[in-house]
Amino acid sequence: MYEMTVPGKPSVEVPAHLAGTVAVSLGRRLAWRILAIIIYGTLDVLLTLAPFYLLVIYRMSRDAFNTLNIVTGVMAFAWLGFVVIRLVRTGASPLMGLTGVRWVRYDTGVPAGWAGLGKLLLQAFIGTLTFGVGSIIICFASMDEMNRTWFDRTLGIVPINTRAGRDPYRTAAPEPEAEPEPVVHPWNATASAAASLPPVPTVPAQEKETAEVPWGSAIPDPNPAFSPAPSPAASTPAPSSDYIGTTPWSSSGAVDASPTPELDAQPLSFTPPSSSYSGSGPAASYSPDEEDDRTQLGVRYDTARVTFDTGVDYPFGGSIVLGRNPVAPASRPTASPVPVNDPDRTVSKTHVVLTATREGVLVEDLHSTGGTVVVRADGQETPVVPGSPVVAAPGDTVRYGQRSVVING
Repeated sequence: MYEMTVPGKPSVEVPAHLAGTVAVSLGRRLAWRILAIIIYGTLDVLLTLAPFYLLVIYRMSRDAFNTLNIVTGVMAFAWLGFVVIRLVRTGASPLMGLTGVRWVRYDTGVPAGWAGLGKLLLQAFIGTLTFGVGSIIICFASMDEMNRTWFDRTLGIVPINTRAGRDPYRTAAPEPEAEPEPVVHPWNATASAAASLPPVPTVPAQEKETAEVPWGSAIPDPNPAFSPAPSPAASTPAPSSDYIGTTPWSSSGAVDASPTPELDAQPLSFTPPSSSYSGSGPAASYSPDEEDDRTQLGVRYDTARVTFDTGVDYPFGGSIVLGRNPVAPASRPTASPVPVNDPDRTVSKTHVVLTATREGVLVEDLHSTGGTVVVRADGQETPVVPGSPVVAAPGDTVRYGQRSVVING
């Protein structure tokens, strides 16, 4: 976090190129204005009255008088050109530099350039329309937390004190702190889903041997290699496939020893349904309920738990997106939107995404206006730059706008 010192007010957060600077106080601002009025007013009076004094007292000729006026006019325009060039190149006129005032750009920290000249012209225009009163009222009534007036904010200018703080024109900005690269392991959905499945029950070998397929004796085994060894009770001749040998309600599974019906009697025809038997494996391993009892694989997310500044404890899995009216971003299409009530509108509509991972909660800023900062448990603050996620550990606080949420696990 980078700060600017403001005389008489709390320090304010600024970009890295303005770190260590000091805002211009109201007294210093008035000092260089009054100094400019005194010096330029005195020169204007001298350059205006001196030729007439020389003409009346010393009886200067008309040609000499005209020549003197031309020389003073050229000198005045030359000085004006020097002041403009100096203001555009360094952001400070000669008198501003004498009092330690410089105008720089808020977005880059370089000298204000043509914006500084535009500020003077805008002040002069409004002052001319209001007889000098309008500019003074605007300057005193529109001061913000950085001592910037409405003219400064309109043209993106920050007046700084080069005598008390860092001068961006002469001292390079500090190197921004390197953001740690987030460690994100690739997600293995199949392994996570398999880990979440219940154990598969096993069938004892004794039960497998005694298992029996309904109507099994009425159908010849298509795979004799997997047929169980014949028992002594089964040594009698098997009935014809047109007759029912066993039934589902048979308790012992033994073949009925009743005499075979005469051939001239009407046989009982039976065709088992195609879904009651499968020839892909041993008949003893089939269960009719297996087809409806298959477990479907799903995706398992890591989970986390956070506590909002309102005291609400919120557990979640996968990703959630926070904002006044959040929408899942393209990078996290499955993120669950969590609206945040923010009457001051410091939180963007879609502000930040929190993703539960094994290392912690991955914080991604979605190009928000108010910005996102991860405050560590030891008080260290790590800004979250859009496109560079930051991992927040349990005990850390995620501050987005003027709202916050604590990572609990």
